[in-house]
Amino acid sequence: MTITTSGFYQKNIDLFSRLSNDISDIQVQVSTGKKSLSLKHDVQDVSLLNASEEHKLETTQFNDNAGRIISDLERIDISFEQLQNASVRLKEIQLESSNGFLSSDERKLFQLEIAGIKNEILSVANGRDAFGNGYFSGTSGEAEPFQVSNLGVISYTGTLVEKSLQVSRDSQLRQNFTGGEVFLSAGTVDKKFSIFDAVDAFSQSLNYETSSGTSSNLFPNGATAVNLVMPASGQAAQYKFDLLANGQTYEITSNVYGNDFSGMVAEINSHTSKTGITAAISSGNKITLSGTGVDLKIGNFSTDLPSTVDQSIGVQTQPGYPVKDEIILPHSLSSVEIQSKLHDVFEHFLLMRTDLGVAAKTAQNVVENTQDILVNLNEDISKIEDADMAELLTKLQGLLTNKEAAQATFSRLSSKNLFDFMG
Repeated sequence: MTITTSGFYQKNIDLFSRLSNDISDIQVQVSTGKKSLSLKHDVQDVSLLNASEEHKLETTQFNDNAGRIISDLERIDISFEQLQNASVRLKEIQLESSNGFLSSDERKLFQLEIAGIKNEILSVANGRDAFGNGYFSGTSGEAEPFQVSNLGVISYTGTLVEKSLQVSRDSQLRQNFTGGEVFLSAGTVDKKFSIFDAVDAFSQSLNYETSSGTSSNLFPNGATAVNLVMPASGQAAQYKFDLLANGQTYEITSNVYGNDFSGMVAEINSHTSKTGITAAISSGNKITLSGTGVDLKIGNFSTDLPSTVDQSIGVQTQPGYPVKDEIILPHSLSSVEIQSKLHDVFEHFLLMRTDLGVAAKTAQNVVENTQDILVNLNEDISKIEDADMAELLTKLQGLLTNKEAAQATFSRLSSKNLFDFMG
């Protein structure tokens, strides 16, 4: 095979270039301490490295999400602490105001404090995070999810779904709470109520003397007739109450339109054969009940009349006199019901704070677990990437020697002429 001068030179140039590239590559690995991986020679290591880097990126995101959840929940926990303190004070006021000898002025002072507590709760309900999003607006991010109408009615404009963040491939954790679950869902599963409605009912109940929710005997000392002064219905209203006659309960439900109580009278009279009580309209919204030898009480009274109007039933045991001898309040305003609801409010906020604590603890566990995983991943990545310095230095020395030998050989051969080869 004939080797031309140009071919000889080209082969040596290629050899020197390859040796220089190999030497340069090893020098870079020595200086950085990292392997120079290629798909041609290190396909398995490259595959493992890519998988580890992807896992690290994903785990870092989960770690960041869990950290953000902890931060957000810590701020919300401050709000829950305020709500808990407010509910404790409401319970204290209820005990202090349950004294039946309080004057109207003393009850008004309590009402002023209750109004202040309600404003405090509303302020907490519209609390915002550092980005201006409402703590209790759910996924809507509404700055003030609770709005107050001109009539003082509070409505919720946020969503009923809380924000959440991914903390693993198959699980998420809550990042906030919705206004619906915190402020509109106190009480038992089958009897939920609004925190604001409970506070309003408490304040409204102080307009009257303490009520047990059930009247005394309406026919005391052998009386045979009594007047019930019903709260005016306005355009339309529904009334419900239990007629307790000689220990038996009869449920009365009536829809009244335009202050016409004839339907209620008919409902009461439908039980006359069992109760011994007859009813008749005396005038307007006044109903006269008549009976002989009957122990009659009214309990569990409720109405859908607005809280801004009088909801009580006035009792006149002497029908000829306009004086109301007793006031029957809606059951929702009775001292027993108020006490029960305020206790439920306290328990509700306690439960919310417990749920928050569980979520925060779970997020903290995620942070700790992901940090351990990241440490292990960094070790695995380091094992794949880190170069074997002893092996590299040995290989570098060999390449440098080969390059020097190749250069010396090329120098000698390229300096000879035709006469040197003829001998």
